[in-house]
Amino acid sequence: MGGILYEFPLKYERWAKILLAFPPLLLVGMGILFARLARTPGLIPGETEPGLRIASWVLFATAPFILFVYWLVLPTKIFIHQDRIRVQYGRFYWNVRFDTIESVQATRGIPPAWSNSSVTSYRNQIEIVRKGRRSIRLSPDNRDRFLHQVNRTLSDWKRMQGHSPVNP
Repeated sequence: MGGILYEFPLKYERWAKILLAFPPLLLVGMGILFARLARTPGLIPGETEPGLRIASWVLFATAPFILFVYWLVLPTKIFIHQDRIRVQYGRFYWNVRFDTIESVQATRGIPPAWSNSSVTSYRNQIEIVRKGRRSIRLSPDNRDRFLHQVNRTLSDWKRMQGHSPVNP
């Protein structure tokens, strides 16, 4: 396995940041609301102060859980190695070997349902088309530089393997 040649952060546009921030902020806001309601007995008929307090703590505890899930499932970096592309998700990695890749290209629009998509920027999308497998869509911070580097590295790898060269 080859070492890291290039490292690219992922681009998170404003719409993605707002969309991702909404659930934890909503849970914290509802937790604050329930905590205040617990201080005003009888405001909600049939609800007791301990029940509202428990509900507020459950809502508060759910917000960090959602942030943890984000950390697990949202990519943070893309590494180009000599023989593969490696996508980092928190502490986990997804290795995409060059022998499974047909092409890496710029793309736009809404990702199709059959692709593995982690698109966080519609302007910076790339698609890794794989042989007999689902495509992967990501959003590197600098799409043009990423495409240049990955296609050059993929072409070098194919030449070393004895395959026909790919246009960079």
